[in-house]
Amino acid sequence: MRDFEETTRQQSDSKIFKRLLEYAGPYKKNFIVSMIFILFDVALSSVSPMLIGLAVWIVRTNKPVNEKVVYLILVLIVFLISIGVMITMVYFQNILLQSAGQKIVKDLRKEVFEHIERLSLGQFYKVPIGKMVTRVTNDTSTLSEMYTSVIVNLIRNTLMMIVQFTIMLVINVKVTLIMGITLPFVGILTFGYRRLARNQYRRVRNENTNMNAFLQENLSGMKLTQIFNQEERKHDEFDAQNRKLRKEQLKEITLFAFYRPLMYVISMLAGLIVIYYLGSDVVRMIQTGVAEELIIIRVALLVTMYDYSMGFYRPLQSLSEDFNILQSAFASAEKVFDVIDSTPEIEDAPDAVELVDFKGEIEFKNVWFYYLEGEWVLKDISFKINPNDTIAFVGATGSGKTTIMNLIVRNYDVIKGEILVDGINIKKIKLDSLRKHIGQMPQDVFLFTGTIKSNIAFKDDDISTEDIILASKYVGVDSFIESLPDGYDYIVQERGSNFSTGQRQLLSFARALVYEPTVMILDEATANIDSETEEIIQTSLEKMMAISTMIVVAHRLSTIQKADRIYVMQKGEIVEFGSHQELLKKAGIYYSLYELQDK
Repeated sequence: MRDFEETTRQQSDSKIFKRLLEYAGPYKKNFIVSMIFILFDVALSSVSPMLIGLAVWIVRTNKPVNEKVVYLILVLIVFLISIGVMITMVYFQNILLQSAGQKIVKDLRKEVFEHIERLSLGQFYKVPIGKMVTRVTNDTSTLSEMYTSVIVNLIRNTLMMIVQFTIMLVINVKVTLIMGITLPFVGILTFGYRRLARNQYRRVRNENTNMNAFLQENLSGMKLTQIFNQEERKHDEFDAQNRKLRKEQLKEITLFAFYRPLMYVISMLAGLIVIYYLGSDVVRMIQTGVAEELIIIRVALLVTMYDYSMGFYRPLQSLSEDFNILQSAFASAEKVFDVIDSTPEIEDAPDAVELVDFKGEIEFKNVWFYYLEGEWVLKDISFKINPNDTIAFVGATGSGKTTIMNLIVRNYDVIKGEILVDGINIKKIKLDSLRKHIGQMPQDVFLFTGTIKSNIAFKDDDISTEDIILASKYVGVDSFIESLPDGYDYIVQERGSNFSTGQRQLLSFARALVYEPTVMILDEATANIDSETEEIIQTSLEKMMAISTMIVVAHRLSTIQKADRIYVMQKGEIVEFGSHQELLKKAGIYYSLYELQDK
């Protein structure tokens, strides 16, 4: 899966819009009712210019003043009623659209997050976390305004323009058609703006994503920045990234600032056309001595026609703003769909099966693997782990030990060869079934914000409080937990920063054991902890050896001396294997490592 920074597909607006509309399907009732409100809104809005023209005619007629006042009051009442009805409909329309829009964005955000969780580690590590966060939060939120206002406004403004133009044709065909000369300019301007705006919004979204990625990475590494006294350099890097974002945003603003006034000028030009032609008629009628009653009617039509012409171009100006929002939404949607459309590299095969009565037998047969094509990390690895065996892997950093652990839980798939679990090819076993039976205790422990209880149970409702306490006692962390103010309800800060490395490791061990795994993987779990914590973990491991298959990646050789077999890795190959005593007798690489640590 490529980095989300650049979207090379560049889908068409119509394709993206159609796909976005599909997400509105479950909430179509909200949109249908809103459409009904819009029809009334357009109808009532189209009546307003007529009422204004009627008011002008009433004022200019020779009727008695009292009669004029009565007619004007009636016109005012009708006008106020229409406004009141429009305000009421707009209110309920907004409620319906906001409700539907927020639900759609919630659904979309959920789909993006769930899809990201299905990606393999290989795919996940290719993309900075900040960019992932941007897809789930910023980009989905940008779509909210499109659903809550833009779609409906597009329909409303389009209908308004059609109705206004039709009424103008009825009033005066000639003037309306002359005014229509401006429409091709509107089309050319809008088409040009559309192309420029689309590309510019892509650039803004890319820079915004880069900014989020930069912030996430540097906030996570703040401690290191301070240790090495690199604050000033990071300030400069942030300033450079900030300037890039500002530069692209200013280009976006400049583009819209150029488009909007031009639309306004065109609308004014249309209004001048109406005033010129109909105003000329009024002047001509006055000069030729036409009856005053007819002149008054012509003036009323001029006012009405002018108001309709402005009413025709006002939706066009609104459409330009909506189009601006729409382009932003399309740029974000393209990024979101890029994530959703990425195919997870690790998925269940159509004929995948559940692990039933899992014994804990694992076999590697001539396994080859690389992260980057051609750079082999594992080369022709073969070994077999029998149920309840305790197996250890040792070797220098980069020799392939952790890669083997990742392959066992299928974080990655082998390139060549096969892995058998209880005699079944690992690719034919359902992922959730496989991982449910295998507990993992990594070197780098991650604790979530929340209670100790929720961290151990991983918020799994199937795990009872009794199970949590039992697992904690088994690993010897219960006394520490019970010494805390709120015990198992004590709040864990972000990443477990309020605990020591050893305490976090013990909590991680309890989390792995609470599921009673058949196979337990410990990836250098005792590498960075104090001697006291190591002793507690070692005691727990010795108890587990009798009931589970144990696979240990060890840095400290003193922790694996009781293992049934020890595999020595070097440059992706198994170069030695045997028990602790057997390997010492061989006086090979393991012996050298042992002697080095013993000193």
